[in-house]
Amino acid sequence: YACGIGGVVMSIPRQVGKTFLLGAIVFALCLLFPGTTVLWTAHRLRTANETFSKMQAFSRRKKVKPHISKIALGSGVEEIVFHNGSRILFGARERGFGRGFDNVDVEVFDEAQILTENAIDDMVPATNTAPNPLLLFIGTPPKPTDPSEVFTAKRSEALAGTDRDTAY
Repeated sequence: YACGIGGVVMSIPRQVGKTFLLGAIVFALCLLFPGTTVLWTAHRLRTANETFSKMQAFSRRKKVKPHISKIALGSGVEEIVFHNGSRILFGARERGFGRGFDNVDVEVFDEAQILTENAIDDMVPATNTAPNPLLLFIGTPPKPTDPSEVFTAKRSEALAGTDRDTAY
C-alpha cells in the first residue's frame, strides 16, 4: 500500500462512482487475501443500508457470484461472506457499529466528512492485530455544519506535508 496507519483519504464530489470503485477494490482484496475482514461504515444507517444494497448487486455479478458463500440480511447483521473466509460487514457509526471488533484488515469510513475523533478512537484499534491493515476515508467536501474534525485535519496535514503516512 502507498500509506500506513494514516490511511487513504479521498475527498471527491457526490455521484462520481466512489462507492463502486471502492467496492471493487474491497471485493478484490477479499478475493486475493483469504480470511480478510472488512468493516464498511457510514455515519447514518440509511447510507450503510444503501451501500449494502449496492454491494449485494455487485456480489451477484457473473464473475463475482461464484466466490460468494452467503449474504446475511437483517437484525443488524448485514454481511457478505466469501467462500475463502473473507467477509464484508456493513453498519452505521451513529449506532455504534465497529466497536468491539478485533483483527480487522480493512476499514472503510464512508461519509468521512461526518467522522469524529470519538468514532476513530472506537474503531481504528480493531486493526491493531491485522498483519497489513488498510484504512479508507471517503467523503465529499464537508459543509460548515458537518462534524468533520478528522477529515479536515487529514487534509490540512496532507497539504502541509506533515503526515508522511497518509495517501490523500
